Parts: sequence; C-alpha cells; structure tokens
Amino acid sequence: MRPDRRRTDVLVLCAVAAGAIAGAFASLGHLAWWLELFTHFRVQYAVWLTGCCIALLWLRRPALALAALALAAVNATPLLYYHASGPPPPPAAGPEFKAVLLNVFYLNGGHERVLSYVRGAGPDAVIFLEVTAGWAKALRSLEDVLPYQALAGEVFVASRRPLAGLRGAPLAAGGADAVVFESEVEGYSLTLVGAHLDWPLGSRVAAARNGQLKALAGLARAVDGPLLVLADLNTTAFSPAFRTFLAEGGLGDCAAGRGLSPTWPARFPPLYLQIDHCLHGPGLEVTRLVTGPFVGSDHYPLEVTVRWRGARGFEEGDVTA
Repeated sequence: MRPDRRRTDVLVLCAVAAGAIAGAFASLGHLAWWLELFTHFRVQYAVWLTGCCIALLWLRRPALALAALALAAVNATPLLYYHASGPPPPPAAGPEFKAVLLNVFYLNGGHERVLSYVRGAGPDAVIFLEVTAGWAKALRSLEDVLPYQALAGEVFVASRRPLAGLRGAPLAAGGADAVVFESEVEGYSLTLVGAHLDWPLGSRVAAARNGQLKALAGLARAVDGPLLVLADLNTTAFSPAFRTFLAEGGLGDCAAGRGLSPTWPARFPPLYLQIDHCLHGPGLEVTRLVTGPFVGSDHYPLEVTVRWRGARGFEEGDVTA
C-alpha cells in the first residue's frame, strides 16, 4: 500500500472513531453536564459518519463503510422525533393564534430589520429575549401593531391584545425569570409564558439551568387551561434534561413531527441546533411551526400558529402536537 493511501486510510478511520466516540458520549448525557453537551449534535454526527462511509467506499473498504453507515443510522434515529407523526387529531374548533419567539441578541444593532420582520409577520404576540435598554426603546415603536407591551428583565412582551394577569415568575438559581400573561381571542383564552434559561457550560451553571427547567415545568403544570411556552431553553430535544422537562411540565413539543427547525447559530449551518422552543399544554392544536428569516441576531425567529380545540378551547387531558 502506498504511503499516501495508508495516511488516507488512517485519517478516515480516525474520523470514524471520533464520530463513534462522540455518539457514545451522547448516549451517556444523563451522567454529567459535559456529556450532555454531546447530545445536541446528533445531526452533525450522522452527517459526519455518512461522509466517512462514502470515503471508505472510495477507499474500497466496504466492511468498514457499512460499519460507519450503521453508526450514522444510530445517530440519525433520534431525528425521528422531528419527523414521525401520530394519528391525525380531531378537527379544531377555535380561532388561530400566531406567536413569535425572537432572541434579538444584545449586541445586534439591526433594530430596523427586526421591526420590519415583526410588522410583516403579523403575530398576535411576540416574546423578545436579550432585550437591552436600547432594544426596549426600539421595540416600543411597534405599539401601532402590538400596543400592549411589558419589559421584565431581559424579556420584552408585545401583544395585539391586553396582557391579562401579567406577572413575572422568578425561576431557580441563576437569575432567569419567566413572564406570564393571558390573551383572549373570540372568547378563547390562552396563557403564554416567555423565558430565557442559562447556557449550561460548567457544572454550576448546568445545575442552575436544570433547576430553571424544573421550575418552568412546575409553572406550566400549575396553569389551568390552554398554554403556550416560548423559551430559549439552551438545550435541544435530544437532551435527557429536555425530555424530563416535558414530562414534568405535562407539555407537548410543537416541533415534534414537524421537522427540525434549527434556530442557532444563525448563518452557520455546520453547528445548527434548535435551542429555541415552543411547547404547548392541553387544548391546543399546532397548525404551523417555522423559523423566520435572518434578522441580524445569532438566533432565527421561531413562529408558531395554534388553534384552540373544543367548544370552550379546552378539553381535559388533550395534548396534540
């Protein structure tokens, strides 16, 4: 075997080993904060290992290529969460409600781009995150289309309709807060929750983020009636912490069965993750979930449209994705 061919073989085999190790660490994400970080990149591992499979076929190593393809399939399996669909839900009876979640990024100076996007999107309510004093001043100019507004910490809420029952809800250690309010359309009511949790880098911050997830789940569980949670959770659906959060909160993921909608980091596809989420409680049917355009932030907007179910907008025990 020529030396250059041998070097290529070694490089490709090292690439396969790296993908296999990363996938193995991801499977152990429940054991430590640093292992959880590996859980978020299942798409990247699957693409990486598929590329290794192609390279091994080119090197005429069919057995190793098959092994790389099998590893790619193992890492791709969690993606079924976003593509597998259940039985069709019963028809919804209530009106539609459109909400937007947007982390504006505190260093983003593109105020006009964000304002133009929101006006064009025509939402009923928007949850803005990482809002500075400068951003708050700019966002208040949306009062002609979203006249009901409130700022709590870094969370700015803007709505077409009154912010009934508006309150802040401090989460666990770390300083994160949730904003809670109610909106009503044609006699149907809806509770909305907006929040921005800590990024889990380091054992202490990761523990704080997990505490915030638990507190947010408790807040969701305490809501009686249709609920929509719009939050930058700084975790993906592949994380065990996210799955625990859904179970403890009695929540459904609006993205489940609707395809992957990566929201961060904007304009850098190799690392795309969905860390901005829309979750729903009983009594709602999700009719649309998409990411919005680039608006200068490191996050893409997340747009969701839901419809109330049942004659009064709520049916006990009914959670439909």
